[in-house]
Parts: sequence; C-alpha cells; structure tokens
Amino acid sequence: MLKILAEVCFLPENEGGMTRDAFSGLMVSFNVNGDLIMCKIILGEEKEKKIILRGEKHIVDIELPYGEMYKDLIIPYYVFTLNVGKRVIANGIVLKV
Repeated sequence: MLKILAEVCFLPENEGGMTRDAFSGLMVSFNVNGDLIMCKIILGEEKEKKIILRGEKHIVDIELPYGEMYKDLIIPYYVFTLNVGKRVIANGIVLKV
C-alpha cells in the first residue's frame, strides 16, 4: 500500500463536483495518467468522521492499496484528480510520499 500526504480541493456542485460535502473515509478513484485506482481519503484521525468542505483546500492522507505499482509516477508535486467513474470531483497535488 502506498500512503501519501496531499492537498485536495473538492469541486463545488456547479463545477461538476458532488452534491454534498465529502467526508473522511471516502473511497473514490485516484487518476494516475488515465488509470483509475482505488483510494481512501482521510482527514485527521481515521476514527473521526470529519467533513471535507467543497471549494476549500484540505491537507489529507490518501491510502492507495494498489499504489505501489505507480510509485515511480506518484511523487511529490504530482498533480492528480479524484474521480467517481469518469467524473472529476476533486483536484489535488502530492505533498509527501
């Protein structure tokens, strides 16, 4: 499993984002050069159910169970999107691997 620290901004609904705010523990797809791989977004302590407001930047931990296959691509300053299917719901940048 690959774990990263990233800055993410979930898009507001009028920009194609979700209709509700995200939350810690959300499982979505992480776009790596067009490949969508499963990930889990964690804000703060994993046991807490924290809300991730849309339209604001948040520093989060991201767990990528299959991320080891992409460790040469997912490096600091890598820019990515978070998706639900092909729909982009957030933009982000890797801060630390």
